[in-house]
Amino acid sequence: MCHDAETARGPRIWNHANVLALSLRATTEAIAKEILDTWFSTPYSEDEWNLLQIKRIKQLEKKV
Repeated sequence: MCHDAETARGPRIWNHANVLALSLRATTEAIAKEILDTWFSTPYSEDEWNLLQIKRIKQLEKKV
């Protein structure tokens, strides 16, 4: 659940997240726009450590 732009940025960078959850009750229109702008403009991290983490996640997903 993202409540500001920074909480939207992190999952995109580090976890390659493709799902965003917002609270309609607790998020103003201006903050929602800021969150969405950040979400869509933040690229996935391509550094070696983050790619290794994504590989580990995919391996865990195969076990489920």
